[in-house]
Amino acid sequence: MTSEIIWQIEQAKNGEKTLLMNKHYLYSKYNPREGVARWVEAEVRKADSYLLIGVGLGYHLHCLVNKGFKKHIYVYCFNQAEFDLFKAYNINNDWWVNEKVSFIFDFEKINFKTDVQLLLPNQVVKALGVNHPLHQGLEYAKMNLLSFKKYGAIMEENFHENLLRNDHSIVQFEENKTKISCLVAAGPSLNETVEWIKGLESKIDIYVVGAALKVLLMNQIKPKGIVLTDANEITKIQFEGVSFEGELYYLSTANYKTVANYKGNKKIIFQKDYSLAKQHAKEYGLPLIETGGSVGTTCFSLLQFLGYETIVLFGQDLGFIGNKTHARLSPSISEIDSNTSLRTVKANDGSNIFTTPSLQSFQFWYNNKMKITKAKVYNTAKKGAKIYNVPLIDKKEFEILVKKFQG
Repeated sequence: MTSEIIWQIEQAKNGEKTLLMNKHYLYSKYNPREGVARWVEAEVRKADSYLLIGVGLGYHLHCLVNKGFKKHIYVYCFNQAEFDLFKAYNINNDWWVNEKVSFIFDFEKINFKTDVQLLLPNQVVKALGVNHPLHQGLEYAKMNLLSFKKYGAIMEENFHENLLRNDHSIVQFEENKTKISCLVAAGPSLNETVEWIKGLESKIDIYVVGAALKVLLMNQIKPKGIVLTDANEITKIQFEGVSFEGELYYLSTANYKTVANYKGNKKIIFQKDYSLAKQHAKEYGLPLIETGGSVGTTCFSLLQFLGYETIVLFGQDLGFIGNKTHARLSPSISEIDSNTSLRTVKANDGSNIFTTPSLQSFQFWYNNKMKITKAKVYNTAKKGAKIYNVPLIDKKEFEILVKKFQG
């Protein structure tokens, strides 16, 4: 991967200077400062501190400083060349010399324990390019920001409605922590591997994402738990015509109507990456877990929290061949059209498969999680995206693994 970044200053239509990063405009070609001002006004919220990714010519930072924040503003510079460019452009004005402004050059050392708002212009992510080592991490962060911005109001409504239910929170357990668990997602590989777990409910603990529930039930498999995270009402179709009443683990911001309609026992999950959930959990001494941005990654965090030391992934493909994104019978199944932005990644069997930016962001989360997890994790998706330190196993190896836990 290359980390080289090329900067180029041009004159905008209104006479101001604009900036290109790897031949991508970071500011408008017409009214750079005006465009930045609108973006800052729309993005900034109250926070304990702010982290701006990229300084460029300083337009975003200048807007933030002019707002008169009493909170600290951290600015990440991609390299010394960017910082030198910024200083040279502002050589006759020292507005940026401020005790509330700090410049950071080492991304790995950014670790904030307070409420920090990430300010990440979408142009920066695009300009960085998929081959830059920071691209996946920043793209993952940007997707989370866009998701919250799009669904924030729905999430807040769900949160307050779900609290009214007074359901128990998740709790850790010890007695089954060495028992093997299976995380069943709805990727295309589940079509071939679902039969592996038939009749094993008494020997393994099966947890399924809502989108794969009907696939299991149609194969006469009853999971131990179901995980629901989506804020939208469309999740109701995952349970339509289903009489199963196993344990439902739902995110505090999951669609409250879907949760209310479910007849079985329910447990609420409070997530680390949502301020209202963090506040509530802190007030009542409740646990928090990471979500990773998807129902599959949330399910993995749940299994870790519950204490499972061995986790086998089913249908957690994070990619696909052809144009089918999910397993047959999953209500989430869809076809990729020609307008979808596709990328190519290595599969567990060494071949190349397609993935999307969102699926790749979940792969990024898993790759980082696998660097620190103590659990032994295995993958059954032959044509699924390769996850760091997670070996592929076949049916025979899976059966041997299950027998190991029975002895």
